[in-house]
Amino acid sequence: MCVMALRPPAAAANGQSAPRAPGADVAYWCPMHPDQRSTLPGVCPVCGMRMVRMPPARFATYPVDLRATPTLNGVRLRLAVRDPVTRLLVRRFVVVHERPLHLFVVGDGLSFFAHEHPSPQPDGVFMIDLALPRAGPYMAIAEFLPEGGTAQMFQQAFTTGAPFDRAPPPAIDVAPRTVDGLQMTIDASKLHSGGVSALSARIQDAASGADATDLEPYLGASAHLLMVAADLTEAIHGHPEEDRRPALAFAPLVPAPGRYKLWLQVQRHGHVTTFPFVVDVP
Repeated sequence: MCVMALRPPAAAANGQSAPRAPGADVAYWCPMHPDQRSTLPGVCPVCGMRMVRMPPARFATYPVDLRATPTLNGVRLRLAVRDPVTRLLVRRFVVVHERPLHLFVVGDGLSFFAHEHPSPQPDGVFMIDLALPRAGPYMAIAEFLPEGGTAQMFQQAFTTGAPFDRAPPPAIDVAPRTVDGLQMTIDASKLHSGGVSALSARIQDAASGADATDLEPYLGASAHLLMVAADLTEAIHGHPEEDRRPALAFAPLVPAPGRYKLWLQVQRHGHVTTFPFVVDVP
């Protein structure tokens, strides 16, 4: 995620504080891309939308009540976001990457992946029905930004049905992947845990071998990346730090070493394509 740092006014030569320009203490952001910020009003460098004043943020964790109810072919998920102080249901969210809430669900040995956007119900709860391949352990990962709050990432494991056989961890797989007529090649050699590292991807037309330069924005970004640990304990979601299509450069912050499955999503001709890979992160 790219963040434009806010810089304090420089000190005057005589050691006294320099005069503050009008609006210097006011932060502006893009309603569509809240990670794009500035000390002065202007337009978003990503989408061109006019930046607006940021509301005072509360740096607190918003609790989420996740309820998973098995259905005939899967599960019904209901997510209720609560105010950290009043515990009342939160109903107002900033639209980030074109949606108020992004939901990922992974499981079945990381062979299952879904990127969905539950609809808010009249009672303020987000709800979605998902078809699942079989009963077993899954993890829900939700991202949202309450109005007046800070960006939130929630993850919680849930199970559907019992008993079930836990699937083994996936085998390492970093070979070029061809899906929907596109071929993606990744370089995960610089990935490491404990800090920000580098992951790059290159996309080509599978038939011609030519660089795929006709990708379209998907949910306000040129691509989406989700990395999940094989034991469902860690999840990282991000977007390209550099977009030099057909090359995309990501900078994920991986908290712990281990085996991870990653899914990269791009859009072409109105169709979203997902490329899965499996890596070991030292």
